[in-house]
Amino acid sequence: MHKHAEIPYFVEVGENILDRVRVFVTKIEAERAVMLSGKTSYELAGKYVESTLSVRESHRLTNPQEEVRKLIARLSYGDVDCIVAVGGGRIIDSGKILASELNVPLVTVPTTASHDGMASPVASFRNGDVFSIFTKPPSAVIADTSIISRCPPRLIRAGFGDLISNVTAVKDWKLAKEIDPTDYSEIAANIALMPAEMVLNRLPDVESLVKGLIMSGVAMSIAGSSRPASGAEHKFSHSLDMLGIGKALHGEQVGIGTVIMEYFHEMAYDGDWERIKGAMEEFGCVTSLKELGISVDDAVLALMNAKKIRPSRYTILDALNPAKEDFERAIKVTGVI
Repeated sequence: MHKHAEIPYFVEVGENILDRVRVFVTKIEAERAVMLSGKTSYELAGKYVESTLSVRESHRLTNPQEEVRKLIARLSYGDVDCIVAVGGGRIIDSGKILASELNVPLVTVPTTASHDGMASPVASFRNGDVFSIFTKPPSAVIADTSIISRCPPRLIRAGFGDLISNVTAVKDWKLAKEIDPTDYSEIAANIALMPAEMVLNRLPDVESLVKGLIMSGVAMSIAGSSRPASGAEHKFSHSLDMLGIGKALHGEQVGIGTVIMEYFHEMAYDGDWERIKGAMEEFGCVTSLKELGISVDDAVLALMNAKKIRPSRYTILDALNPAKEDFERAIKVTGVI
């Protein structure tokens, strides 16, 4: 089955490069851009970006999901020719939804490095039980590390957790390959795995982490799904959110989920959960459920519920079908209590 992959065709990562937004918008001859930002991201970068562009409208979102729905309805018959999203995950995801609905290019200007959404074709947008919506990927990503490095360290650590989750996500994808070989892309899997392995072998600086997260997003675009970067560890995080247990950052939950799922991969096939947990601890990531406000009982409940999320996505949870006591043992042995 042929898949047409759309990937960002202009990506730049470096210090003091906000001017590149204007360069790209000029290159595509966009004259009626709509800029989205948050209160903090506007002050950090949005105000400057806005001053360099011919912006038709600028919106500082406080309730992105609701506000983007209204913008879609109002701008659908307008003459918008570009969306510029300046901010963290919620702002960038809002930009993806809006740009896809209006069928115009999207420029993302991330101000944090908390997850791999800055370059991916996937937006997290709560709609009933749906957490991920497939969109067009950004046309351009301009990641100014002089701004990203000023975000709270906790967000950087969450980005590390999200990136290393590619290790178990790709293993899950390979398991699913045995059932449906046509759904698997060796190229996408390798592109997702490469930066995850690199940051596990050598702890990254902000620029290296951002580049890794962008590669993760590109892998999803090539695959035509979130498969290269989302497996059972993401199901665990989504399960926490759906059950109302998840109060932590996405990358924090996914990071601990990666340790647990790597334990199961190690038990049945191949893995090294101690390596992953050790790298997380060295980078300063949270590896304790308690520190995230999650009890062992709640974690077990979320793990048992995780298999029900996106049941068509085959993972280690389907291959092993762990029981409650298996999850309890995994938490105890890995010490993520």
